[in-house]
Amino acid sequence: MTAGESDQPSSPDRRRDRVSAAIVILGLVTTALSVVLAMRTDRSNEERLLQVQTDQAAAVLEAATMGLQEPLSSALDVAASVLPRRLRTVFEERFSRNIGTDQLFQVGALWRRGPKGLSQVAAVGGRPGIAAPSARAERLVARSLRARTMAVDWSTVGKQIRIVFVLADPASRFVVFAGRTVPRNRQSPVDADSGFAGLDYALYLGDGTRTEDMVMTDVEPSTLPLDGLTYSTTVPFGDDVLRLVTRPREHLGSDLGWQLPWLLGLGGPLATLLALLLTRHLLRSRERAEADTRTITSLYRRVEGLYDEQRELSVRLQRALLPRTLPQVPGFDIAATYVAGAQGIDIGGDWYSVVEAEGDEFAFVVGDVSGHGIDAVAEMARARFTLRAYLMDGDSPAAALEKCAHQFDIAVDGHMVTVLAGTGNWRTGELTIASAGHPAPLAVSADGATAFLPVRTGPPLGAGVAAFEATTATLDPGTTLLCFTDGLVERRTEDIDAGFARLAEVSAAHHPASAPLEPFLDELLERMRDPDRSDDIAVLALRRNLELGSGGPVGPPPAGT
Repeated sequence: MTAGESDQPSSPDRRRDRVSAAIVILGLVTTALSVVLAMRTDRSNEERLLQVQTDQAAAVLEAATMGLQEPLSSALDVAASVLPRRLRTVFEERFSRNIGTDQLFQVGALWRRGPKGLSQVAAVGGRPGIAAPSARAERLVARSLRARTMAVDWSTVGKQIRIVFVLADPASRFVVFAGRTVPRNRQSPVDADSGFAGLDYALYLGDGTRTEDMVMTDVEPSTLPLDGLTYSTTVPFGDDVLRLVTRPREHLGSDLGWQLPWLLGLGGPLATLLALLLTRHLLRSRERAEADTRTITSLYRRVEGLYDEQRELSVRLQRALLPRTLPQVPGFDIAATYVAGAQGIDIGGDWYSVVEAEGDEFAFVVGDVSGHGIDAVAEMARARFTLRAYLMDGDSPAAALEKCAHQFDIAVDGHMVTVLAGTGNWRTGELTIASAGHPAPLAVSADGATAFLPVRTGPPLGAGVAAFEATTATLDPGTTLLCFTDGLVERRTEDIDAGFARLAEVSAAHHPASAPLEPFLDELLERMRDPDRSDDIAVLALRRNLELGSGGPVGPPPAGT
């Protein structure tokens, strides 16, 4: 063997070197690819988690902004329904509940649109900052009317920065103004358990991200706009939008997400397989979390939609199940009113009805279904139309109630029904009345004398089959018969007899002998209704005209008639 030949590596060595090199290269390539894959997966995971958490925070923010319009809408409803002389007092009393340092708003005002422009009716919480008779106020009102929702804008009052809200009602021509103070540095800390936990955020009024449009942030304003990994979305806000920009304050995924590339780089090819398995596990965990989030979000939206549908249905039922107009009965003035005591989506089952019959006859009904909710309204509709059919067929009030007693059962229906049913002759003024557990009506004469008719009361419908006795009375000209449900006289803190006595006293003091009945009923409700009680009230008033001839006395007829 020559010296040159002894210096050449042997074939096994060369193979060993090649295999070793291949293993090293393969290990380095595998490790490098694994590290890159893990880093990209972690980045994608962070982006998706940031998007999911931001969307959740936006949903919470949207729910909160919806709550800002509710007191404005309620104030408009109150303004449209209150007598003008009490409008300022009622608005200040009701809207002051929303005014304060820790409340929704810090200032509020009620404006009225008139031929000469806007005028201020009432104000609470201090100086509004935007005068009612001003071009800016007119523009905000025009925006609200055009968008059919509240208009939102900035306002500066002295050193205070405010977001102002204006909601206008085209029907009543009332406008509600409210202002919410924004911290001057516009910084607000984040609760650890809020939807913004783990995020830095900046919230802007409008679709842009200008510093002057920023509403709130949890970082130093001078460091804005947020940089790095960010996500942006918008939330409806009146006639404008809120732009929400977020950035993760910390790693949103598991700690393994950012540790994995280092573990793979240090662990080499052997750790690569484990890294891939763990990565797949992390991906599956992330997908399950996102699927759970989508399911929860979908359920939340579905529940919210069902709640809105049921609330809308409640409103429609309240409007649809009472007569829109009352029939004209010769010789009688008739008026009625209904005040819903609805709480949330629950509505009551009070009703009234006047039915024209053949000849000189007419019929009337006032009733009350126990309980609240859709079932109570359904039971009310069944009772109302069943009684109407019997009375229109010519049955007497007692006979109609007796037939209904066979059709209602509290064990099956879950409700009892109290009813006052009557028929009358408009020529003679004679009334025939029967009661199924209902309060007796009050007769108020032209000179203000009052008396509850001695109606013989039978059991409520649903309490079992029963016979009912009728009471006959004749109304003098100018006398009004008040039929009502118990919500008019009941108060939680007193005996019901005190409510009956108060009704007689108020009716005697304000009863009109010939003037329209509607203002009388408004005054009656204003003085009788318990503000702390949530029960419905239905009142039906029938007054015999003074132009007719004298009738018999109010009360039961003599024996033998």
